[in-house]
Amino acid sequence: MKKQVRAVAFGASLLLAGAALAQVPPPARVPPPPPGEATPPPPPPPGAVPPAPPADTMPPTTQAPDPALPPPASNAPPPPANAPLPPPAPAPMGAEAGGSSASMPTPQGQVTVNSGPAPAKPSGPAPDFATLSGGKGWITPEQASAYPLLANDFQYADSNRDGRVSKAEYQHWVSKAGAGGQ
Repeated sequence: MKKQVRAVAFGASLLLAGAALAQVPPPARVPPPPPGEATPPPPPPPGAVPPAPPADTMPPTTQAPDPALPPPASNAPPPPANAPLPPPAPAPMGAEAGGSSASMPTPQGQVTVNSGPAPAKPSGPAPDFATLSGGKGWITPEQASAYPLLANDFQYADSNRDGRVSKAEYQHWVSKAGAGGQ
């Protein structure tokens, strides 16, 4: 009986010690710098006065600005904290219906991103069954590739799932899918 009590007490103490250790956060680790860059100095301890920079530092090198790049915004004042954003720019005239547009200010200027679906390719009316089937009583997936709308909907058109589209299935697909007058 004493062994069981000791075992329970020992297990409980291990459980409590593990729970206490699990609540202590691990020390913060700084990731190493990328290859080819100097290692930054460790951060000063809290409350320490930062050291003054050495007087014999080299002046920064000057390089001619690239004319293809916008001018640097280092001398520009920072934007106000609570400044309202400018209204979004209107979408270009060629934007497709159903597309979206988003604008945001950046240090280099206003950026507008437009997105939308690709324009639909005209498909024309659905070809007759005899043309697609090659004179047979069904259309195979290879034969359906001659008409992209049917090739895309082949599994839907093949209602009995036998791997081919019969004349009745094709006529049903043309009437339901609206492929007849496109």
